[in-house]
Amino acid sequence: MGNVKTIAIYFPQFHAIPENDEWWGKGFTDWNNVRKGYPLYEGHHQPRVPLNNNYYDLGQLDTIRWQVELAKKYGVYGFAIYHYWFDGKQLLETPEKLFLQHPELDMPFCLTWANETWARRWDGNDRQILQLQTHEPTHEKWKEHFDYLRPFFADPRALRIDGRVVFQIYRPHLIDKVDEMIAYWRELAREAGIGELYFMAIKSFDFPDSSILDAFDGVLLFEPHEATNSPQATK
Repeated sequence: MGNVKTIAIYFPQFHAIPENDEWWGKGFTDWNNVRKGYPLYEGHHQPRVPLNNNYYDLGQLDTIRWQVELAKKYGVYGFAIYHYWFDGKQLLETPEKLFLQHPELDMPFCLTWANETWARRWDGNDRQILQLQTHEPTHEKWKEHFDYLRPFFADPRALRIDGRVVFQIYRPHLIDKVDEMIAYWRELAREAGIGELYFMAIKSFDFPDSSILDAFDGVLLFEPHEATNSPQATK
């Protein structure tokens, strides 16, 4: 267990963006949802209030500096930052860009591509599409995405496993020809001098076709979804 490292999953929707202003109201962030929490059973402590009422803003560099120092103080080794890419359209990218632009933020990191379509699930309407995810399966689109990711992969702080740069995909089965995309990115990474990549599939639900995992180097079990949705949990 001596080599185990704690990686915090880093959700960036704690800063306002124009799209969320339009969809949910001016200034919306995930803090709005936190404040709306309510108890579901006796002893359920909701809503949760951050220490000292610090409803921080991830659009501010000072916030990220504070988080890095706090994480290091309590033994967190790195951050897995959620990354939202829709065939060239980005959302919630400010925190990841601040990390890249400020090498003094001394914290290993990787990106986790949250590659789902955005819909109004929070208010019960999952049919109204807010931002469509198309996963256009072309080398042109794959290269556009890789070119954006390349400086993150090349960054000295990039999280590595056995010397290979980690990249995670939240719902890999949604990507048409995901095996071809991964093979192409491996080729581009070698050509760019980055070396080898380490692709991780996130398992929050059962994969419709487990053979897609053949293209990956590892699997992350995303709790509590994986535990509650796995066949073993229903037995």
